[in-house]
Amino acid sequence: MRRPSALAVALLLVAALGGCGSSSSDTTSSKSSAPSSTTAKPEQFPSPKGLSLNDLHQRYPAVAQLAPGAGVLTKGPTRMPFLVLDKNGKPVLGAAVALYTLRPDGSGLRGPFPATSRTFGLSPAFVSQTAQADLEATKGFYTADPVLRSTRPANMVALLRLDGRLVSTGPAPLGGKFGKTPVQVGQQAPRVHTQTLTDVGGNAKAIDTRVPPATDMLKDDLYDVLGKKPVVLIFATPQLCQSRVCGPVVDVAEQVKSETKADVSFIHNEVYVDNNPSKGLRPQLPAYGLETEPWIFIIDRSGKVVQRFEGAVGVDELKAAVAKIS
Repeated sequence: MRRPSALAVALLLVAALGGCGSSSSDTTSSKSSAPSSTTAKPEQFPSPKGLSLNDLHQRYPAVAQLAPGAGVLTKGPTRMPFLVLDKNGKPVLGAAVALYTLRPDGSGLRGPFPATSRTFGLSPAFVSQTAQADLEATKGFYTADPVLRSTRPANMVALLRLDGRLVSTGPAPLGGKFGKTPVQVGQQAPRVHTQTLTDVGGNAKAIDTRVPPATDMLKDDLYDVLGKKPVVLIFATPQLCQSRVCGPVVDVAEQVKSETKADVSFIHNEVYVDNNPSKGLRPQLPAYGLETEPWIFIIDRSGKVVQRFEGAVGVDELKAAVAKIS
């Protein structure tokens, strides 16, 4: 079985602690139909020029934890979803936050990369039974786009405004070691078969662990539609997810599908063979170079990947991506 990510461990901690509190003035809910997203400003944070990690921590005390929600890196801007946890392990939501990247030895500090505070933006009608507990534990998250010079694993740290002062987090891993490289933006999406309701005799539970199953995302075989119409391909396992965000992400896709008038195929592919982690990954995941979950690939009418999301994603983000291929 794959090793849990830092975010998976953090979310298990959040769930154990109740996950409902926050050290900030958060009043948002992931079940709101009006998603909240606020982006910090670069001028709110200091230049890292001439600073080491030790210098940063001396000026801005490390009083929080940083939990990364993605492991795959690309040169240039890399979308990074993450959580900030206070000293009690509770999520800090709605704060002004920026990421900095650095070498494992604490040198080479670069940034600031302003973060956006987000909610999943789900309307109550699209919140599944499977995702309810996860949404209570994780009412929101942050995303930033650090500009990377290398895809080698390194470290990152965050600065945030908490209780009227600028403080920091401890360092957290930036990127992980993987055996394969996921299909990248600009590449052709692999043409593989995905199971449909017809393949399992209408037994949706065999190919969808969401409760209730999102049957409208189990109708198309990717092999048949790829290169003929735009596709939103979701790799996620709501019931067995290590990162605790698969359920919300599938709900997000279900809501965006309902709000998309154009002819776009939404396809949900489960992660484990027979929905059993001990049996390994379904063959579609290695075909796309995946070792983690969840992932969403936005594929245009020609079959080319134009955008991809690893980890948590909100309704507003996915809707904007789908609009580009509609």
